[in-house]
Amino acid sequence: MAKTVRVAAFAALAIVATPFGYRALAQVPIDTTKFAQAVPVAGDIPGLYKWENSRVSDSATVKLTAPTEGQHLRVGDSVFVTVSVSGVAIGAQTQFAEFCGLANSGQGQHTHVIVDNEPYVANYATGQPFNIGVLSPGVHTVRVFASRSWHESIKSPGSFKSVTFFVGDSSMESPILRGDPLLTYSRPKGTYTGDEARAIMVDFYLRNVVLSPDGYKVRLTVDGKSTLLTDWVPYLVTGLTPGDHVFKLELLHKDGKLVAGKYNSTERKIVIKEKL
Repeated sequence: MAKTVRVAAFAALAIVATPFGYRALAQVPIDTTKFAQAVPVAGDIPGLYKWENSRVSDSATVKLTAPTEGQHLRVGDSVFVTVSVSGVAIGAQTQFAEFCGLANSGQGQHTHVIVDNEPYVANYATGQPFNIGVLSPGVHTVRVFASRSWHESIKSPGSFKSVTFFVGDSSMESPILRGDPLLTYSRPKGTYTGDEARAIMVDFYLRNVVLSPDGYKVRLTVDGKSTLLTDWVPYLVTGLTPGDHVFKLELLHKDGKLVAGKYNSTERKIVIKEKL
């Protein structure tokens, strides 16, 4: 019975999406019509698409119970992060993952754990201590949010948590103020090979801020070319050639100035490899 329901749901989604999907998405090198609409984005970045309505009904609630806010940890000790997730099945494949055409984790849904502003590490367990290593003395932050198996952040209320703590006797000020606008870079990261390089997902998490054409915006820069993003959804960059590519995300005020905050401007280098 469960299998019949899954097939029926898939058919319904495909029928709804296909009329505008195959007409408008002829140039997209992956078939996203099963669960999302890929809409071309005007701007200087070639091959950029907005990935609308991607699994908008999903929800997740994240609890970050260790470290605790303001906790002082001993210098030289490994730091363990404990995250619990409800609302989505951690370790399970997101429905339709086999059709999305994006880089997908075989270990399923997970949380992205970001230490300070380093690239995230994926945590595939819930409620268990997760070792993030030995950190330098001083103030540190951890940001976590739930992710689908293809590394897209789940943007439901309660999906994001952060904590500031100290290693040693440091009393430095927290780099994250609770009420301030915050941009968290998530994807892309690392190396993409073969079919998974046809469309590179750009994804980020926002807190205390709403994007709009007349308000806050995110500036995406790819290899020196920039486009302003006014919707909090994933984006797809297509047509990248093998080699190194540089992505940058910045949170801007409506006047185009960078929003103050240690993490509101982040740059990453990724690598595109030809299929071996």
